[in-house]
Amino acid sequence: MAYAGKTNEPRRPAGASKSQGRQPLAPAPKTPRRVGSLATSLAIGLVIGVGVALLFAPQSGADTRRSLRRRMRHAGLRGRDAWDDLRDELRHARRQLRRMRRRARDRADDAAVATAVDAAT
Repeated sequence: MAYAGKTNEPRRPAGASKSQGRQPLAPAPKTPRRVGSLATSLAIGLVIGVGVALLFAPQSGADTRRSLRRRMRHAGLRGRDAWDDLRDELRHARRQLRRMRRRARDRADDAAVATAVDAAT
C-alpha cells in the first residue's frame, strides 16, 4: 500500500504549491513564567534556612558574626584570586593567538614572494 499523504488536508491541484491555500501558523501559546516564582521561592527558602541555622547555632552571636566575617573575607580573596588567574590565562591565550596570526601572515607572505619569484623566472 502506498502512502497517500495526510488524510485531513484537502487535495491540491497538481500545479499548486504547498503554501497556497494554507492558513498561517498560529503563535505558540505563552507559557507561565515559572522562573520568577522559582527564584523567589529559592530566595525565601534560603533566608529562612539561614535564620533557622543562626538561631540554633552552638556558639554565641558575636562568635557567629566573627566566623561569618572571616568566611566572607576568605571567599572574597579566593574569588579575587580566581579572577586574577582567569585574567592571566586570557592574556596568555591572546598572546599565543597573536603569535599564531603573525606566523601565518609571515608564511603567507613568504609563499606569495616565492610564487612571484617563480612566475618571474
